[in-house]
Order: sequence, then C-alpha cells, then structure tokens
Amino acid sequence: MHRRTKYLKFIVGIAIVLSIALLVWLYKTYNPVGHALFPKCPFKLLTGFECPGCGSQRTIHYLLNGQIGNAIAANALLVLSIPYLLIAILLYYIPKRTPWLLRLRNLLYGERAIWVVLVVILLFWIGRNLV
Repeated sequence: MHRRTKYLKFIVGIAIVLSIALLVWLYKTYNPVGHALFPKCPFKLLTGFECPGCGSQRTIHYLLNGQIGNAIAANALLVLSIPYLLIAILLYYIPKRTPWLLRLRNLLYGERAIWVVLVVILLFWIGRNLV
C-alpha cells in the first residue's frame, strides 16, 4: 500500500471519529425538540403521520442522557434495534468466521431476516399511527 493511501485512510478515519464525537456531543447536549439545528421529518410535515424513524433524534438524545423510558416512548423500534445492530457490527469485524458464526450471520442478517425486519418496520409504522 502506498504511503499516500495510508495517509489518506488515516485522515479519513480521524475525520470520521471527530464527526461522530461532534454528533454525540450535539445530541447529548441539545434536545432536538427545542432546536432548529435538527431537521424535522419531511414525511410527518407533509402527511401528519409518523414514519418509522420519527423520534429517532430524541431517542438518541434520551439514550445519551440515560433516560431509557423517554427513549422508548420516542421511538421504541430504534431502542430495540440497537442490540441487533451491534451484533451485526461485531459479526462483521470478527476476523475468523467459523461455520457457527456464518450460520448465525445468515440467520440474523440473511434474506429471510431482511424480510422479517421489513415486516417489523412496516407493522411498527402502521401501529404507531393507529395508537
């Protein structure tokens, strides 16, 4: 690998880490409800209905401040999906993929799992607008 490529990867990595740190600080410090800095959901603005992602910014704010109940109230699907997403990241970065890990990955993130996740998201979307 060329020195220039390594340097570029390092700079990009630093930029990503700093961007994430800035976002964590912003979401921890400011509640998206009271600040124009955070974007509003265009779907909700146009239709009056909540999309599956509505409340995600508030959920992140509440989680970063340890307010689990408020986070669940804002977007329960996001809170419940965090362990699922963390497992996906972990499975991606495990260097030695044993047959058991490959089966687990296929079970949790294979084609059938994608359809299950889609159905869960659609049911959540419908359910949150009926209640």
